[in-house]
Amino acid sequence: MKKHIIISVLCAAFTAISCQTEAIDTTEDAVATPPNTGINYVDESAFINSLSTETFLNPTDISLNRNATTAGYNQVYGFNIPEDNQVLGFKWNTGDQNTTDWRPQGITGFTWNQKRFLLTTWYGIGPSNIDGVENQHKGVRISLVDITNPSSITYRHILLVQDKNNISNPKLFKATNSYDQLNLFAPVTIHAGGVAYANQKIYVASTSLGLRVFDLNNIIAASSDNTKNKIGQDANGDLKAFNYGYILPQSGYYDILDGDPFSCVSLGENTTGNNMLYTSQYKTSNSSIIPSVYGFNLTSNGDIDTYIPAEISVPKDNASGNNGPLYNIQGVYRKDSTSVFTVTGKSSYKGSTARLVRYTDGEASGTRYRWPHGAEDFYLEKSTGLLWNLTEYETSKYGEENRTVFAVRYSDYD
Repeated sequence: MKKHIIISVLCAAFTAISCQTEAIDTTEDAVATPPNTGINYVDESAFINSLSTETFLNPTDISLNRNATTAGYNQVYGFNIPEDNQVLGFKWNTGDQNTTDWRPQGITGFTWNQKRFLLTTWYGIGPSNIDGVENQHKGVRISLVDITNPSSITYRHILLVQDKNNISNPKLFKATNSYDQLNLFAPVTIHAGGVAYANQKIYVASTSLGLRVFDLNNIIAASSDNTKNKIGQDANGDLKAFNYGYILPQSGYYDILDGDPFSCVSLGENTTGNNMLYTSQYKTSNSSIIPSVYGFNLTSNGDIDTYIPAEISVPKDNASGNNGPLYNIQGVYRKDSTSVFTVTGKSSYKGSTARLVRYTDGEASGTRYRWPHGAEDFYLEKSTGLLWNLTEYETSKYGEENRTVFAVRYSDYD
């Protein structure tokens, strides 16, 4: 694997996402240390309170209205995992396999009231991705997927929303094609390249900003909208969300000085066993910036501990990549001193231009493995040891289905 350089940087920047966290020892000396000024958390609880007349729901309260199928998950375009390494997976229903309006990106998971869930992000497509498609104004939806019974997987899409006042802040809102903006809340117009879960909250990668925070105890039902063009609170008090049945409001965000683009995020562990939020940068070989991984300690509340310096690691590609920078990173998971990445844009091998790259600190190079085409974000399910991943492309791109969600044993690649 490749050589990693770990650097503690007091003013480095990063944000939080992913699984459950462990308490971190905060001694008097640690408390006296100045916080990391490169990370600014903005609490939006006032916005959440403005919605308090609604009924707040959690994942087990949600009616899941779509069915996934396990059949053929390993037969989509560019799926090249060796048969011995295949464990399980599923495909979305036909409409979600085919849609050109949305593309899946991030993945995480959790257990809630004895139910086992995955959660994925999708971003709204605009004409820069597919000619003629004008869906990016809808922003980001998440899919809540119940995998408690792998032979009967159900899911539901939920729209992410933010305070309407954020529209005036270019860091928080990107103008898109027109739609009917009502009162109270607006769409979250980002790429959502990664998502992580910690302490009942999810953290969504926001490319140039940092991380957006959403509390899964704050899901709210919305009214139908046959126009599919309205968002916010109507004059009669109804909540509209482009005809989505549920919304999840943004409860805060981390504005991070360094580390952009924030292309993916996951929960992992450092060499001392502390739970960390790891993000990585998508950069091409034309960039003057060498892609790095940023790691941040999490508190027992699942928040970034700004009193502990960030860790920065610089991965390398394999020998055929000339042991150089690791470009085109789509997903990262890190434990101890080893990281695994999904990368794209490589030469075609068994139908795919994606690879999994493993790199351990101090090694001269990383190791590549074949990996499905269009691969995106990572999630390690600790209870099972399964490493989850997903692919993004719509059926029309290759004339056959590409989208799949699948799991391998992490131990097969560690």
